[in-house]
Amino acid sequence: MCISQRTLKRWANNPTPDKRPTTAPVKQPRQLSEDEEQRILMVCNLPQYADLPASQIVPLLADKDVYIGSESTIYRVLKKHRQLT
Repeated sequence: MCISQRTLKRWANNPTPDKRPTTAPVKQPRQLSEDEEQRILMVCNLPQYADLPASQIVPLLADKDVYIGSESTIYRVLKKHRQLT
């Protein structure tokens, strides 16, 4: 560990409690709304896309001038809703 003796003594003499459990999570300004997540799930569960990975869904939708999110966003939403295999 690369901390000085003085720092170690200061931490030992003046311990501060961990404040992470008491703070409320911050809503990210660009976070997807529930409607946007549901749209991604709806599109990914359509029969023509159900067996495809996001890396193939995104270009197919782009050919139709449809953008529901990036490849990583689609993976993140699918993972959140436990739809990744």
